Amino acid sequence: MKEVEKILGLGDDLKVTKIEEEIIGKQKYKNIYMESTRKKVRCFKCNSFTKSIHDRLKPMKLKGLKIFEIPTNLIVTKRRFICYKCNKRFTEELNINEKKSNILNDLKKKILKDLKDYNKSLKSISEENGVDDVTIRNILLMAMKGYPEQVRLLPRVLSMDETKLDTKEGKYAFVLNDPIHKRILDILPSRKKEYLIRDC
Repeated sequence: MKEVEKILGLGDDLKVTKIEEEIIGKQKYKNIYMESTRKKVRCFKCNSFTKSIHDRLKPMKLKGLKIFEIPTNLIVTKRRFICYKCNKRFTEELNINEKKSNILNDLKKKILKDLKDYNKSLKSISEENGVDDVTIRNILLMAMKGYPEQVRLLPRVLSMDETKLDTKEGKYAFVLNDPIHKRILDILPSRKKEYLIRDC
């Protein structure tokens, strides 16, 4: 069990209780059952610690990274605590997945890394990671949420130009235009290929 915990990179707060194999269709899965070992948690409302467990939630299945090329599901049973100081009931946070998400943070990081590869399609990424393409699309949209509108919504025609402009990188700047709507989308400090490949 300790070896599996090391492979998964679990902290001291989580321990593996059981490992099972499950076959769905032709695919074999490893189901790893986990539980929290924390004795007390902090109440999010009044910020005081409590040890009182109110109840346990139904086991939640989370998709994880492949271990030795076998798809893995982590089955976690979260506990609900009660704080007698403010009489608030709350579910413990385990920091292995985001709220209302059924995939682990490590798998989400791998998907984001795969999305940077221009040779991979959404379908190939979904098949490789065992996640449906709708989830891949949602992760991509969340990652692009903070991007400026002109980056997220590129025009149908994109033109490139250079202009004389003294910058830290040189004398000529690189300009991206939308020629149909006559708009400048971005100005980069250098027109050199090495700079554009390295920093863009």
